[in-house]
Amino acid sequence: MSFKPIVMLKILQLTCILCLFLYGGVTQGLYAQSTADTTDVASESSKGIAVTGIIKNAANGKGISGINIAVPNFSAAISNEDGSFSINVPHLNALLSISGQEFQSKVYPLNNRSSGIEISLYEANYSQFYQNSELPGGQALQYTNPKAATTVNFSEGQWGNPVNESVADFLQGRVAGLNSVRKSGVPGAGANLTLRGFNSLYATNKPLLIVDGMIYDDEDYGSGIIQYTGSSPLSMLEVKDIEDITVLKDGSSIYGTKGANGVIIITTTRPVDLSTKIDFTMYGGINQEPNELPVLRSGDYRTYLSQLVATRGDTQQQIANYPWMNDDRQSENYYAYHNQTNWQDQVFKSSANQNYFLKIRGGDDIAKYGLSVGYLNSEGVIRNTGLERYNTRLNAALRLTEKLTVNANLSFIHNTEHLRDQGLAYKTSPMYLALTKAPFTAINVINAAGEVSPNLSDVDLFNVGNPLAIIENGIGINKNYRFYGNLDFNYSIAENLQANMLVGLTYNKERESFFIPDFGVADVILPTAIGNNRSGSEVQRLYSLYTDTYLNYGKRFNNTHGLDLRLGFRTQSNESESDLGLGFNSATDDFTTVGAGSNLLRVVGGSLGEWKWINGYLSAEYDYLNKYYLTLNGAIDSSSRFGDDIQNGGFNIGDSQFAALGSVSGAWLLSSEDIFKNASALDLLKLRASYGVSGNDDIGNFTSQQLYVSQNLLGIQGLVRGNIGNPELKWETVSKLNLGLDLSLFNERFNASVDVYQNKTSDMITYEPVNTTSGFNYVVSNSGDMQTQGIDLSLNTLLVNTSDVKFDLGLNLSRYVNEVTGLPSGPIISEFGGATYITHEGQDANLFFGYETNGVYATTADAQAAGLSRRMENGALRAFSGGDVIFTDLNNDGIIDDDDRVVIGNPNPDLFGSFSANFKWKRLSISSLFNFSLGNDLYNGVRYNLEKMSGYENQTIAVNNRWVAEGQQTTIPRAVWGDPLGNASFSDRWIEDGSYLRLKTLVVAYDVSIDLEHIKSFKVYASANNLFTLTDYLGYDPEFSATSSIFGQGADLGLMPQFTTIQMGLRLGL
Repeated sequence: MSFKPIVMLKILQLTCILCLFLYGGVTQGLYAQSTADTTDVASESSKGIAVTGIIKNAANGKGISGINIAVPNFSAAISNEDGSFSINVPHLNALLSISGQEFQSKVYPLNNRSSGIEISLYEANYSQFYQNSELPGGQALQYTNPKAATTVNFSEGQWGNPVNESVADFLQGRVAGLNSVRKSGVPGAGANLTLRGFNSLYATNKPLLIVDGMIYDDEDYGSGIIQYTGSSPLSMLEVKDIEDITVLKDGSSIYGTKGANGVIIITTTRPVDLSTKIDFTMYGGINQEPNELPVLRSGDYRTYLSQLVATRGDTQQQIANYPWMNDDRQSENYYAYHNQTNWQDQVFKSSANQNYFLKIRGGDDIAKYGLSVGYLNSEGVIRNTGLERYNTRLNAALRLTEKLTVNANLSFIHNTEHLRDQGLAYKTSPMYLALTKAPFTAINVINAAGEVSPNLSDVDLFNVGNPLAIIENGIGINKNYRFYGNLDFNYSIAENLQANMLVGLTYNKERESFFIPDFGVADVILPTAIGNNRSGSEVQRLYSLYTDTYLNYGKRFNNTHGLDLRLGFRTQSNESESDLGLGFNSATDDFTTVGAGSNLLRVVGGSLGEWKWINGYLSAEYDYLNKYYLTLNGAIDSSSRFGDDIQNGGFNIGDSQFAALGSVSGAWLLSSEDIFKNASALDLLKLRASYGVSGNDDIGNFTSQQLYVSQNLLGIQGLVRGNIGNPELKWETVSKLNLGLDLSLFNERFNASVDVYQNKTSDMITYEPVNTTSGFNYVVSNSGDMQTQGIDLSLNTLLVNTSDVKFDLGLNLSRYVNEVTGLPSGPIISEFGGATYITHEGQDANLFFGYETNGVYATTADAQAAGLSRRMENGALRAFSGGDVIFTDLNNDGIIDDDDRVVIGNPNPDLFGSFSANFKWKRLSISSLFNFSLGNDLYNGVRYNLEKMSGYENQTIAVNNRWVAEGQQTTIPRAVWGDPLGNASFSDRWIEDGSYLRLKTLVVAYDVSIDLEHIKSFKVYASANNLFTLTDYLGYDPEFSATSSIFGQGADLGLMPQFTTIQMGLRLGL
């Protein structure tokens, strides 16, 4: 659809009015001197009830002086030398706000008590339910928040141990329900994030990212021409710039048709310091090369290969004359094919990583700032790969007038990645070639006399390239430039009423280029020629303008009722462009650009994208007696992606189509009821419930429209129909029901949160088949349904808490079950990376779909007795023999074909999560984080290629147990050239248990005591990532994610595995 002029005119009018209003405030004049904004709450303190108590240190039980105690907008007090305090409160259901340097901030409910109150405080970094959460309607105390939300604070202690490369790495295992699966071990690759499972088949399942109040795009970049190397913009954010992250699992309807998958709200440095603070962090370390897969050595490979080629009809004389079998040292190729080369050792290497980060904070009453610069260099464990990143950020808070302030959040990031093809790129992936290239081949050219040349060897007799030729002579570079920033104006209209306008810009430019040489690399077959060397270049640009204009109103009535309102609208305008060029057959390998290739073979292409979004929203938060909390959210959305003739679920403003979405959340603080007045062990008991409806607008920019594309026929250029548009196409609708409980016991020594939920997706995007006479196979429509239900559990216990020793344990557990409940067009059978999947009603989406097996026929007589045959591609039947795989004939027709396929695995985990252990003794601290996944199945596509025994590829040592003689009992079938009986067909042979337990992070740190005036803190530490992994999975790494699409989960395509890193660093505070 297109936005009509009347709608945009109204938006423009509102924006202009607000801008003029703000301009009027600016013209009142800037402050020339410091102004103190103080509120006299003492004038109210004589009205109320006197309350007395004491503030204690939770570690030793001693009173703490200088702690601030307040009832906001009513009264305030400070604890005395012995920790005692007295304060007047409006009523005995009031919440006391407690804060003080070096100690946690918290709230304390009086529960109808006026004396004998004891409040214990932990150190500043300890906070379970008392941190402020950054929510769509503004900040809210987690203690009173009715939503299913988790806040992760990047405290000073965490900031001092910067062992995580990216935000996704840091979040892994820290939030129940959030599944962060790293894409690969490539530095900067990032992770694919899902929150509470999957809600869609074809639209995105990623949660919405909000950074400093503005939508942060998280589309993969750079995966077009260098295979499986796309990086996530989220991985570009510097972890040490982040102050806190709030993960919102429900109540996300305020973001309209962008909130279906939950929201992750990231807040970077808040400029609040008046005194200047300087923090410097650096570390350096080693990236250890991964463990090798056990492939055949030269002798075993020769035996395997001679038996294999014999099955295609080669005679013994022919086999004996092959260079790799001829042991005559005088033969021309003896030295070229009689080696013991470990190709994995040639491709992998241990490498270095280093990081430097400087942050300066300070200011005065007029202006506060936070400035940071950083540098990261992390080499990959494949030679000549790695990441180099420069980042800078300026966050500032300026008071322009008495009523007008502006916050600026500006960042610039520049990444340079050196990459090579990954995955099952049979001819150009160094890692795949290292596994499959014959071990008896030579690294360098060797002449007949056995003299080794410094030149790398060329393609061997099996037409397999030299992986080092790609590593040393190839090119793979990705350069990214990203500016992300916004200005947030705040104008105080009245005491309880503020107007805000945020204007933000994202600009991302990425240039990716590659070159594959001719020498040492196998040729590719093009439609009209043979391609020897090849090159490519792709440039992608994104320009996004974002605005958020809103009014805030907040007031407490009689200190009993609280009301906070936010009314506003957001807009986002996006433009993208991609330009691509591919070149082939330049004159020599010295010419590496696209333009140097043959004019006849050059390929050019690209795409343009443009989409707009508008969102009007209302957030209303109400509380009564600080015990009962209610939040209502509503939104109306329109997008240029929507069709012009939506029939159900929307409404019109003019000719524009809008979605109406909303949610309600409630919380009841049972622990504040009189019945628990004397329950001294109970700190918090809160019940939460929410129901909301949100949407997913990831339906394609132009899918609803009728498109035409250019086509060349016999040199004549013209336009042809490009699709079947669907003017009724709209957003997917996701309804969410959540019930939760928060519990804190024994003076916050034991804390727990549990949530049960159900998400239901309706109007889900599906591809409905159409009559082929239309020229197309399908039309996109909203005809599917899906549901996901599950449970999240988070536990934390502080087992030891003394002045010298502290020890705590944490546990996060998550489980979800997905079910497709509506698929009118019938089952979807899809393929990815050699795996076959099926999606149909009544089952989880995207299940592995293949043959069941039951071993190997020991004799031909056994195979004949079974009476099974294989249907060949030409329709003929061929009987199985001894050494063939025993396939299950599910329909009992005596024929093994597609009708015998069945669900053979599920890539979704039964349970995933983490547990942590943190120990501190005086100045020494040890922190550890384990993450795990249980019950998920994986397709080992690498092992499939290394055990299918049908061609020249090297194989794993498992094939030494292959069937070779009648009567042999084994689980490995015979080696047959070309695999005519389909023994390597997609079956449960290749499905493995992907469960694992990994020590993700281990940090040992020591706070050094330095008695120098200008040094406030000095910490040294040693850390390790991915120190060990316990798993039965036979691949490099059980954790990978080749795609964010639901179609393709759990398929191991041979991406660079994660590796162990060992680092040492320091953090200095001035």
